[in-house]
Amino acid sequence: MTTSTTFYTKTDYDKICEFAGSHFEYDDGLIVWKYNGQVIDDEILTKLLNQEDIQIYLEMATHKHSIIINNIQQKLMLNLNLKLFRVYGSTPNIFIIINGKEKIRIPDVTIAPRKEILNENNHLTNPLVIFEIVSPSSVQTDYIDKLREYKALETLQEYIIVEQDKNCLVHYQRVGATEWTEEKIETEKDFLYLPTVSVKLQMQEIYADCEEL
Repeated sequence: MTTSTTFYTKTDYDKICEFAGSHFEYDDGLIVWKYNGQVIDDEILTKLLNQEDIQIYLEMATHKHSIIINNIQQKLMLNLNLKLFRVYGSTPNIFIIINGKEKIRIPDVTIAPRKEILNENNHLTNPLVIFEIVSPSSVQTDYIDKLREYKALETLQEYIIVEQDKNCLVHYQRVGATEWTEEKIETEKDFLYLPTVSVKLQMQEIYADCEEL
């Protein structure tokens, strides 16, 4: 299988996602698989742009991955001031410019202000808090690539990476224009505090119903 040699626009990306679902992200003219970051073949992308039904392999989120996302969303919805904030799961697309390159990411959970700011393609530009649940193939992407990219978002205040194979998360918090703190939380009875939105999440709540999976 060859890799893409074609430059795709953000409009091309949106058209593909509208037809085939939010399985893809945008990397400065390239369209990549969401869960492993690999560039998608031009032949596949052409067929998707033409809205042809084709059989393609999609690396999907695990059942545990989905449960953790649902747990986080539910607790945020119960505890956030919804007059001030919005909660999204696997939407919306986040638009990032880093080192002159355009990126579109789809975090697992996003908190944004009620007065969200969208660009011309309706991609969110002012997220406040982002969660990513680590998949086996996304360790490099979540801990290195996305960490660097999300830190470039001027509005972002907190980034949380949640492991799914063990009770462990890493909480990055902005403390200056370019300075961030890093805290690892591994104790089951401990909690994650999100000062940006004044919400506390128990580790037991985040990993509820995951024990037997």
